[in-house]
Amino acid sequence: MRVTKKNKHNGLIVAGMHSSGGKTAVTCLLLSALRNRNISVQPFKVGPDYIDPGFHFHFSTKHSVNLDPWIMGREHVIQAAQQFTENAFGIAEGVMGLFDGSDPTNDSGSTMEVARWLGWPILLVVPCRNAGRSVTAAIQGFVDEAGGPEHFAGIILNQVNSESHAKYLRKACSASEIPVLGALPEMPELDWPERHLGLQPGVEQKLTEAKKLAELAEKYFDLELLIKNFPVLSVSAAQVKKQRSALPKFSKRIAVAQDEAFHFYYAANLEWLRKQGAEIVSFSPLHDRQVPENADALILGGGFPEVFAEEISANKSMLTSLKVTVESGMPTYAECGGLMVLAEGLKIKSGQSLAMAGVIPGTVEMTKQLQHFGYCKIDLSESGEVRGHEFHYSHWSDETKKANLWKVTRHSTGITRSEGYRTANLHASYVHLYFPQAAAVMRKILHLTPDKPAQC
Repeated sequence: MRVTKKNKHNGLIVAGMHSSGGKTAVTCLLLSALRNRNISVQPFKVGPDYIDPGFHFHFSTKHSVNLDPWIMGREHVIQAAQQFTENAFGIAEGVMGLFDGSDPTNDSGSTMEVARWLGWPILLVVPCRNAGRSVTAAIQGFVDEAGGPEHFAGIILNQVNSESHAKYLRKACSASEIPVLGALPEMPELDWPERHLGLQPGVEQKLTEAKKLAELAEKYFDLELLIKNFPVLSVSAAQVKKQRSALPKFSKRIAVAQDEAFHFYYAANLEWLRKQGAEIVSFSPLHDRQVPENADALILGGGFPEVFAEEISANKSMLTSLKVTVESGMPTYAECGGLMVLAEGLKIKSGQSLAMAGVIPGTVEMTKQLQHFGYCKIDLSESGEVRGHEFHYSHWSDETKKANLWKVTRHSTGITRSEGYRTANLHASYVHLYFPQAAAVMRKILHLTPDKPAQC
């Protein structure tokens, strides 16, 4: 699997030793450079992350596809990877460190597990700020834990202090069976601010142009060696066979909130909706005045509505439209940020309380600490186990009194609590779902007809 031998794999995995080690930067550099060389690339993100895929989209112009081993399972992960790399080379950014996953005793749910399932080699990003020869011991430890050098495509030395530092580290790593494919210094173009446990969303900042990142990748990475050893990378986007299909005939129109405040959507979820015969009509709770007309269902996804809380609260016309729409009986799915905007009010960190749509009783209050974080599952008698994840720095004031949607069990602790709010037509929850895995639930919520996908 090593890059020292020509390999036929149609993807590679950019993995790190820990979080905030430079995986997203390296991934975006590669996406930019290969796209600039007119090579068809498809970004992926291991795990349930929504923010890194936004960076991938900016630099590749393709929606990144999540590969979450715990939520999706082996079959769905392999199926998604094969589907989206049929006419492109896959570049999957890992999650946290290479072996970090859903179980602290093995690599279940980790980037390594996905690498094994797909058979894709690993490009290991090694943080090197103020480091010396000791990094070689750390690298060897990762190689041994993975099962040998055959699982690796190469190494990227990240955050090198200077050219002489990079030269020293290259020499230190020269005895390794894994080639060094680049040495990347710290630079302002890659100085992206962080929030909570990851990057601040790209939609909230002005990112460097893709062409500039392509130039940096050409300067600091050995792209020629990478391309030489992955034959599929020598095929330009112009040579890729384009699949042609008739436009689907939609049977439903679903209004989906998509703007700077609401942008946490799995690409696979939106694709699943289309396959069910749903036409997706995007709208902005921030900038539009009302929910789109003639919609059959409404989806309010996650994001950071608290960052734009004052603007959302000031858009009285939209808040009224949301309230009227939901209370008219339209099937509505609200996930995390969607739950927040449908509440009576939102109390932001400054202490200011702002009026929201007033569909869900009680207020949502922003908190300094994570309220619930990680994987969870819900056992439903009519549709089996549904898997999801939570990540929120807010608390719904009425949860202990009025949560009536379902019982949620934390995967890490086994603790169960009543969560979410429902009416005859509303499903509002902090839990993020992967629609293909929760297909029975989503069809019921949105009134989608089973086994009748969009016709082509």
